[in-house]
Amino acid sequence: MTSIAQRLARLEAEGEINRTFFRFFELVDSRRYELIAPRCLAPDAQIEYRLPAPHSFNGRDEFTRYMVDKVAPRSQRVAHVLGQTVVEWRGDTPRLKARATVWHWYQQFADRGDLRPADWTTIGQVEDDFAFVDGSWLIARRLVTPVAGLVAAGSPPPSLPGPVAARPAHPGSAEAP
Repeated sequence: MTSIAQRLARLEAEGEINRTFFRFFELVDSRRYELIAPRCLAPDAQIEYRLPAPHSFNGRDEFTRYMVDKVAPRSQRVAHVLGQTVVEWRGDTPRLKARATVWHWYQQFADRGDLRPADWTTIGQVEDDFAFVDGSWLIARRLVTPVAGLVAAGSPPPSLPGPVAARPAHPGSAEAP
């Protein structure tokens, strides 16, 4: 049986985990890509996206370079709406699971106006394992998979970045053996 102090520590950890998770998307949506790594990602974070095409990143520096060099020039803006969020513990390792509905607007269509409908919308399942690093709960491993197909509305992205080799299924995910 866990003590009151242990339960309180877990609740405090879950609060910080949720804040880190939401901060990540707030920074993406506000295009402050350079702040994502130090505020949200463990130094050796393993990040894998299986949409729009498989791509993965080894460490937060590689992820930041991708966001600054590949995403920023193509993206006019993006908006994330997060829901169905839960933190589950496997021993001392917390995993946050959530759904993300994501609207994308691309620079190549900017001439159509700022108030146009999104160019592409998708719904993803996000699974983040967290690690306690230097006094903060940070994302150590992320897997994003499509919930129901690639496109919820609009068309697939006009051009995709070069995919990076995908890794095996995220341990503990529905796809892991």
